[in-house]
Amino acid sequence: MNRRFFYLATVLAAVGSMTQVNAQSAVEDGLIEEIVVIGDTVGQLGLDSESSTGSRLGLTLRETPAAVEVINREVLRSRGYQQLTDAVQSLPGVISGNHPAAPSTFSMRGFTRGQVSILRDGLWVGPSGMVMRPQNTFNLEQVEVLRGPSSVLSGNGAVSSTVNTVARTAVVGAETSYDLLLSAGRWDAFQAGFGAGGSLADTTGWRFDVSTYGAEGFVERTDPESTNVTGSFVWRLANDAELKLSADYLQDDVGRYFGTPLIPLDAARNPMTHMISTTTGETIDEDMRFRNYNVEDGFAESDQLFLRADYSWEISDNITLKNTLYKFDADREWVNAEGYAFCATVVDVCSRVGEIQRYYGYFFVFHDQDQWGDRFTLNIDGQLGGMENRFLVGAELMNIDFVRSRGFRRSIPPVPGDSVDPYNPVPGVYGQLELRGVSPTIIETRTVFAENALQVTDQLSLVAAARYEEMDLDRKNFNAEGVNENSGFVRKYDWWGWRLGFVFDLNESVALYGQYSDAVDPIGSNIFLVNSNNNFDLTSASQWEIGLKASLGGGTEMTLAWFDVQRDDIIERFALDSASNIGGQDARGLEFALTGNLSDRWRLGVNAGYADAEFQRSANNLVNAGNTPPNVPEWTANAWTSVSNVGGLPLELGGGWRFVGDRYGDNRNRVAFHSYQLLDVYAAWVGDNYRITARVDNLTNEDYVSWSDVFYLGQTDPAFIYANQVMLGAPRNYSITMQWQF
Repeated sequence: MNRRFFYLATVLAAVGSMTQVNAQSAVEDGLIEEIVVIGDTVGQLGLDSESSTGSRLGLTLRETPAAVEVINREVLRSRGYQQLTDAVQSLPGVISGNHPAAPSTFSMRGFTRGQVSILRDGLWVGPSGMVMRPQNTFNLEQVEVLRGPSSVLSGNGAVSSTVNTVARTAVVGAETSYDLLLSAGRWDAFQAGFGAGGSLADTTGWRFDVSTYGAEGFVERTDPESTNVTGSFVWRLANDAELKLSADYLQDDVGRYFGTPLIPLDAARNPMTHMISTTTGETIDEDMRFRNYNVEDGFAESDQLFLRADYSWEISDNITLKNTLYKFDADREWVNAEGYAFCATVVDVCSRVGEIQRYYGYFFVFHDQDQWGDRFTLNIDGQLGGMENRFLVGAELMNIDFVRSRGFRRSIPPVPGDSVDPYNPVPGVYGQLELRGVSPTIIETRTVFAENALQVTDQLSLVAAARYEEMDLDRKNFNAEGVNENSGFVRKYDWWGWRLGFVFDLNESVALYGQYSDAVDPIGSNIFLVNSNNNFDLTSASQWEIGLKASLGGGTEMTLAWFDVQRDDIIERFALDSASNIGGQDARGLEFALTGNLSDRWRLGVNAGYADAEFQRSANNLVNAGNTPPNVPEWTANAWTSVSNVGGLPLELGGGWRFVGDRYGDNRNRVAFHSYQLLDVYAAWVGDNYRITARVDNLTNEDYVSWSDVFYLGQTDPAFIYANQVMLGAPRNYSITMQWQF
């Protein structure tokens, strides 16, 4: 046990022994209101709760004709989720990737990366594959996920799903409260969080949260770290009007682990054939598993600030006006030796068989993003033809000024330090930055949208939405000398998106729903990579979905959904500096979730997802047609259980199980990742206002591949030996966590 872990464990034990006495004393003295921290590891589906991600009409999950899932704050903390990816991949059919080049990306319903949109409190701040960073969960109130195309609600980029992170926020008249979280674990991992909220008067409210985490990482010299500060202040200007000001600051380094190289089977000392298989005779060597092939001074950092002002005015009992004005600024920098390829023969920059060559893998990219926007909505609740009706109309303006600077090895000659020993890599340093070019992109959008829910009968409701969007795109490319390369372009787009659904109550407990969604957007996340000579235009997606939502009594809830999604004209990155059209992609499948009580003290939750996805034939996609897209398992499943008051003590025991089926790592389906299962267990001592949890993740020490980025796999052309690597999952991990509220 490392010293930090031992020290924190001692502190937590001491704090835990004092907390109950101090909290009880404070309650008796009338200083604070008693707040009991209770575990909610299994959680509930929350069918009667509202979600702004699925609809802005104030519909509950049961009333929304779509699959919508909510992970609340208690579940986030009880399961020990530190980052957004940990939480979202606990849902049916989801896996996540934390590749430093595109951190916090997901695979859902057969689609990945930029085809899953990420929102921050309901606002889109750019393509997820370009702008997403790891999100600390301590600052969050909940995470909401809407399945299927949803650009009709959230704008471009939302094809397979939308993930909305909802930060904790100020509430008018809130009681003063404080939160503290401390955690330490293997590989010098630590997490700390402090939060406070309250009000200065009956007409105000305030909230402040700060969290930080860091670790060495299970791969040497990874060293990820993050600090997130969120705060808000709300005024009730009148009985019918409120103004809220919010700020969200994030500073992070996502770490320097870009993957573990594949090597020929006959060169591997301890081949891990139970984890990966290839048609090219390559594997992962266990003796290389914890090695880092990046340079010593590599980094993947960001600083971002999100400011917003929300105004709400209840014009009458049934009419509400809302306006959100926001500003988002971000600076992101990557400077790394990103690509590692095993030299099987002497060719080009490979001077010796058996070395790991990094020459073409030296790459840097800087993002300077300035964005502002304004969203206006008007909600009107009333009657339409004698039927209850909820209606919303709105408009949105947005401007993104995005400057991308990048560079890679082009004229600097190779040196011995560019290649390293597979089993004893000497990191070296990055050296001179060689600028390739600078590409400023300006995107302006203008949007109008509407949504309506009509209660046709006591059992049947119809929900519809439509969105019209215009986009002006101005892209330029300058070389290292600042000369315009004339590969830029100016394009104008406009498109409609819509969806139509129904909810039919079979009885008081079970609702049947169905919907059709149509979505269009301009090429998604690779909009900052395409050039004037690329063949691209609007992409289109459509989905059919039908499902059941049921409350079965005794705290048991169930959801079941079938979906069929089709998308055309998909743009994917295939080179350092460009993207190509790979044609169409289809996906269909099932998602199931169930939570309930087996007894007064024993809760159980399970979910499963099935997806059948494949590339479709097109003029630009002949080779991959019929193949399964990378990072899309056919089956996934999760289960959690918890038992409280074990032995009559304030002791809770529980755990989780996760299964991810076989999947491919590349578009050609030449690299297969085998299925894996993870078992997590914990024991928690739960008292008044505090919870101490000892946790072991991946108890059986399972070996597995967590993610593959197609651009970093199989890029071994003799004229450009760039990268051939995959991201491996963490082995057994242990931690101890203290949560305290007062």
